[in-house]
Amino acid sequence: MLDKGFLNKLNRLKLNYNLSINKGYGGGRKSNAKGCSSEFSDFREYIHGDDFRKIDWNAYGRFEKLYIKEFMEEREILVNIFLDTSKSMDFGEPKKSYFLKNIAMAFSYISLNNLDRLNLYYQEGTDLKDSGYLRGKNSLSKVIDILDNLQFQSKTDMFPLINKKAYESGISIIISDLFTDEFKETIKYLSYMNQKIIVLHLLDKKELKPDLIGDLRLIDCETMVDNDVSINPQILNSYEKTLKAFIQNIKETAKKYGSVYSLISNELLIEEIIFEKLIKVGILR
Repeated sequence: MLDKGFLNKLNRLKLNYNLSINKGYGGGRKSNAKGCSSEFSDFREYIHGDDFRKIDWNAYGRFEKLYIKEFMEEREILVNIFLDTSKSMDFGEPKKSYFLKNIAMAFSYISLNNLDRLNLYYQEGTDLKDSGYLRGKNSLSKVIDILDNLQFQSKTDMFPLINKKAYESGISIIISDLFTDEFKETIKYLSYMNQKIIVLHLLDKKELKPDLIGDLRLIDCETMVDNDVSINPQILNSYEKTLKAFIQNIKETAKKYGSVYSLISNELLIEEIIFEKLIKVGILR
């Protein structure tokens, strides 16, 4: 995990993602307060006495609960971080899980240091757990505890679980290798939930450029199913074309729903990722 010296360097960084959002506590950012503006910003659960005309019937159809539409006013930003704990994230040298934990720690520190609210989401068994709302740097100990105890399990997919929860408007950061069939639906759903989405796509250098050749037995790290394969230059060329199409499809999906996408290889150092790559693409400043 990131040491104290590294964390101190993060004090000068902020999330560089403008977002107009609604109610809350005073944070390190501001949005234009519009009160009764016709521009919808967020929703909350209906309580007796609320204006019945503001009920979000689309949300009711999905969650079978009544939610009230609300409008823009000043508040801090809510930062959601979704952590992929599938077994494939425990692959690589260094492991992708190592990068996930350290990048998540960096974003958590930056968010809490800038007085924003933070919520970490991660899968345990068949459930999508969350940290609950965290505020202030005193909450870092809970972040560290969650990250230290993450279990990277076989054949788990958090993406369908993300689509079953309601979220306040904010920034959602996904850290994953994106080996899922549900990515498009999740991005679409989070966009519907009024999220500004950051996609951090973690891949191992051998996934990006495999150096395998010859007759081999490959084992799927999630299903543990093995396959005997013969790998030659033509197979590698086909793999590279498939991978390129896979990444391009993710990029196009992210762009369609206004998301920021960054491909991250474990060839880089954590410091290079945070202080160079993520600043260069405009995620941090």
